[in-house]
Amino acid sequence: MDVITVKAPPSTGNRRRVLICVAIALLVVAVAAGGYAILHRDTGRPAAAASCPEKRKSAGFITTAVTSTGTECVGWILEEAPGFRSRDAAVDDVISKIVRENLRVRDQAGLPGGKPYVRIAVFMPMTSAPGGAMSDPEILHSLQGAYAALRQANAGKASELGDPTPLFQLVLANEGSDQSAWATVVEDLGKLKEGPHPLVAVTGMSISVPQTKLAAERLSALRIPSIGAVITADDMVAPWLFKISPPNQQYTAALAAYLSARPQTRTGYLVWDRNSDDSYVRKLKTNFVAAFGAAYQLNDHNHAFNGSKPPSFGTPRLFSDIIRSICAVDPDLVFYSGRDRDLPAFVEALGTRGQCQKKVRPLLIATGATGLTIAREQLDSARVGVLDASSTDSLAWGKGAAGTPDHYAAFQRLFTSAEPAGLGFTEADLASGYAIMHRDAVVAAVWAARRDAAAKAQRNAVRGSAPAVSETPTAEDVRNALFSSSSDRIPAASGAMYFQEQPGNDLWPVGKPVPVIRIGSAAQSWPAGSSWTTPLIPNGT
Repeated sequence: MDVITVKAPPSTGNRRRVLICVAIALLVVAVAAGGYAILHRDTGRPAAAASCPEKRKSAGFITTAVTSTGTECVGWILEEAPGFRSRDAAVDDVISKIVRENLRVRDQAGLPGGKPYVRIAVFMPMTSAPGGAMSDPEILHSLQGAYAALRQANAGKASELGDPTPLFQLVLANEGSDQSAWATVVEDLGKLKEGPHPLVAVTGMSISVPQTKLAAERLSALRIPSIGAVITADDMVAPWLFKISPPNQQYTAALAAYLSARPQTRTGYLVWDRNSDDSYVRKLKTNFVAAFGAAYQLNDHNHAFNGSKPPSFGTPRLFSDIIRSICAVDPDLVFYSGRDRDLPAFVEALGTRGQCQKKVRPLLIATGATGLTIAREQLDSARVGVLDASSTDSLAWGKGAAGTPDHYAAFQRLFTSAEPAGLGFTEADLASGYAIMHRDAVVAAVWAARRDAAAKAQRNAVRGSAPAVSETPTAEDVRNALFSSSSDRIPAASGAMYFQEQPGNDLWPVGKPVPVIRIGSAAQSWPAGSSWTTPLIPNGT
């Protein structure tokens, strides 16, 4: 068993928030693809390295990494499970289901009439630890969404994903709970690009931290497209890095459009995490100041805190001074630029604002988030509500509300129907948004691979005496096929979207809906609002 020791750079989560208040209307625009309340749980440190299983090269590559959160099993698996020694049985169960589907695809190819297949990687932390990049629920829901896309793609019939061939295997790639083993894993994934069943894309890509960008840059150099599911920081840009979620700037724009209908709210307060190594909170603060600074006097009314996500620059979650300042200013809106893991502590502190000498007004928290880790009961207890500028709205979409994306209902049926016709997962598993967004990332790769295969088949059909071209998709061709137009969109469950090559927009999605969701009793007095749609914003503008 090989052992690698990796330097542990700052590990930061990628779930975001924005707070707004009615009275002190609290505006959290924490940007990502988001959803509703789901409680964060970590099951402890990753399994010891001694338990890492050996893998044949054809079945996977597992090695041991010593990271900031412990000793972990990192690498990739394809046709053998378990692999990474997660402490969450539900995560291991989904991994086993994916491996079984991979084996089915492999075995059918050897039968008469068998169909060709290629590979797509899901690259992210697949083990959790306190302070790690992703929690167990986030990992679980991400894998559930990827598995849903795999099952739909391999159903053996034509659909919105294109012709029923090629089929797909998912390569499950673990970069470690703090993402510090990304380089080792990416280099080995690069070796899967060749052969009869090539790796054609890498999805997932974890969260908006420096390791993610470095991994995307290396994959670009290897000429493998990557498709981020929930990364949103505006500087998460690499030559071949596509994003399913809109950037922070677009979540801020959606909230700005929503707030424009309430011109009476004019005084604001900015609460921000001073962790400059976290791309998400840094860019979110920049967007808040740019969009709301002048109108809401944020340069005069703001206060920083130390977030709990490592590295922390002092004792985290000290909010008492901030609450006293908010009491003194009595703003209409409070903008929160921090990680969602610190939001419950901030809401709890706001619940003590009875110390104010003025009458306490209900607070409203507006957030753009991939899965809130705060319960409605805590919000109501603190007289706080949420406005969520989000990439998903599973509660409303599940009821077929106005604005439900065209492809959501079919995905939801597959996801929640009992096995074997469906996957047997729950509606609660959709609430965080991670399952929906990771499904869409894999679907984008499937859709592009089949567009490429269909174009090659059409060329061969009319080639005449010219030699036939291989109809097997390649990573380069899948990258090219990801570009389309407003009339030819990726069938995403979170809303049909497209990527435009010229003019370029740093590979952010165009036409992606961003609904504004109201959560908690205090939010219900605000209007429902309409969904924002991401425009094409050329590079550099």
